[in-house]
Amino acid sequence: MNKLQRGLAEVVAGIVVGFLLITIVGSFAKDGLIPGYFVWLFGLLSVIANIATINSLRYSGLLYTIGWLLGSLLLIDLLGPLGIVFNIAGPIVILILRVWFWIKGS
Repeated sequence: MNKLQRGLAEVVAGIVVGFLLITIVGSFAKDGLIPGYFVWLFGLLSVIANIATINSLRYSGLLYTIGWLLGSLLLIDLLGPLGIVFNIAGPIVILILRVWFWIKGS
């Protein structure tokens, strides 16, 4: 399997697993099986994981960030206020920082 195929497989797996996890965590919180703050904690951990992924991908991290931002914009009606901050403002700040460091490093 070449790098492109492996990368696409990881993207699809990440999307499926992320969707399943957030669905499971959300339903557990809705049913009262876990406290509501676990959902926020899970969201914060997923943002940290996204940032770590972006930093580990030197070139494709930029595309990953743009995809994260576009996906969040498509789902903006489902995001709460804190979700908007994490999922809209976060990628914008990351994009600005990556461009800044790219310009500074050139």
